[in-house]
Amino acid sequence: MNRTNLFRTVVTGVAASAVTYTLISYPMFRPVDAQAADQATDHNGHDQAAHPAGPVATQKGQPETKFVTKYTCPMHPQIIEDHPGHCPICGMTLVPKLFPVSIKPTAAQTVMQQAAPQEQSSVDHSTHDHGAIPTGTTASAKAGVETKFVTKYTCPMHPQIIENNPGHCPICGMTLVPKLFPVGTKDLAGKTAAQPAVAASTPTEAGAAMTMPAVAVAPLTLKYMNVVLAPVKWRNLTRQIHSVGLVGFDENRITHVHPRASGWVETLNVRALGDTVKKGEVLLTVYSPDILAAEKDYLLATRGGMSAMRDAAQERLRLLNVPESIIKKIANSGQITPNVPVISPQSGYIAAINLREGMYITPALDMYTIADPTKVWVQAEILERDMQQVAVGQPAEMTVDGIPGRIWRGKVDFVYPELDAKSRTLKARLVFDNPDGELKPNQFAEIGISGVSQGDVLTVPSTAVIPTAQGARVVRKNADGTFQPVMVQLGASGGGYTQITHGLSPNDEVVASGQFLIDSESNIQAAFARMTGAVELPSAPAAAPTAHQQGH
Repeated sequence: MNRTNLFRTVVTGVAASAVTYTLISYPMFRPVDAQAADQATDHNGHDQAAHPAGPVATQKGQPETKFVTKYTCPMHPQIIEDHPGHCPICGMTLVPKLFPVSIKPTAAQTVMQQAAPQEQSSVDHSTHDHGAIPTGTTASAKAGVETKFVTKYTCPMHPQIIENNPGHCPICGMTLVPKLFPVGTKDLAGKTAAQPAVAASTPTEAGAAMTMPAVAVAPLTLKYMNVVLAPVKWRNLTRQIHSVGLVGFDENRITHVHPRASGWVETLNVRALGDTVKKGEVLLTVYSPDILAAEKDYLLATRGGMSAMRDAAQERLRLLNVPESIIKKIANSGQITPNVPVISPQSGYIAAINLREGMYITPALDMYTIADPTKVWVQAEILERDMQQVAVGQPAEMTVDGIPGRIWRGKVDFVYPELDAKSRTLKARLVFDNPDGELKPNQFAEIGISGVSQGDVLTVPSTAVIPTAQGARVVRKNADGTFQPVMVQLGASGGGYTQITHGLSPNDEVVASGQFLIDSESNIQAAFARMTGAVELPSAPAAAPTAHQQGH
């Protein structure tokens, strides 16, 4: 090769190298270098010293690309900050990463406003450490003005609830979690959301605080729901008082048999506990020296014609409980009777016996206790709140477990004048007929007493009342055909009806069946009104005057 061709070859190689170097240094390929630098940063993101901020030379003689260490969120890469901290969306700790100098920090306030409706559940990572979301300032990228943030508390399920202090959501009851908000953010929960959480001290205050919206229901839907309407009426209300008691003896029909003189038991006719006896039946025969001496005095006075002494001796025999038949026998036969019979004073059964043949007896001995089972007493326990409803002569009903299906009817015989100190109940004595003797003493009984009748009170069916923690309410039908739950004050109940002392008027109609679905729909509408920040709910008509203020 001659010198001319050799020179051409060298010049061509140098030119090709210059072209290649120019292409590599061309700015449109710089993102590739930046991407490589970012990948290197990802491998060593936990060591800031491994990637110092500073210029990076792309090639000798070309402009240098400068990189700085900034902090970003692994879950939200759009969050870029100049200093360490936490993600304003999810609360995670920001990690260091190299970025070109031209990358500017994200405005935290703008990011939070865009992401707040979508990123609520991620705040749970920091619920156990309030310090994980520090209150501080963030520099605005455009204006260079610092944006201040404060820690407030919000509900993960209802982001519109924002409170200044820890607590619970007034809608669902969940624990509020901390989150950073700009300083100007106001408490969005407001008084509307807080009203259901505050329990009123009285039913009247509860009714005023919980005015429920009216609900419109189509007639066909009412038919499918089996909605039954009932008018509010004046009625005579009789309250049924339920209690328990024990069956016992009628103490007016219990007799104790004692000897009138000391002696010995000769013959014992009634020997066992529970034996049935009749009035006038001979229970036993007794030999008594005192009775024998009285018989001799009576016989001598009769034979001697001494009428005064005879009458005195005859009266003495009667006081010693000698039967009239024995006295006449002595007078007619002229002979004494050493063994005197003891007669049963009433019919019944032997409730207690303390005798055996040959026993020596004295007047202090209770030989027999005879009880008449044709009538029984029941001692009922009346609660203190029902004591004004019980009076002598009121009808009562009784059932016992041992005889299912049978109902005994009696009356209140006596109301004791004082309460039991331990049970705080008032005892009432009830009397029931027991001709067949099926009721046994100490038997457990369930009692129903018809209380004192209350005349001319405003009532609704008891099935129309909805009990709640804030008080009772009913679903009223309005004049325009809608239905609305209203708070009421209750009085006595009886016969399937409940007295209304406040909240309704005699011209109203209430739902007696199917009211729970309507009440639930009204609650749902009220909840949506609170969630959307509605300040006022549909108001109910003016509260009706009390039942005692209504005219007829």
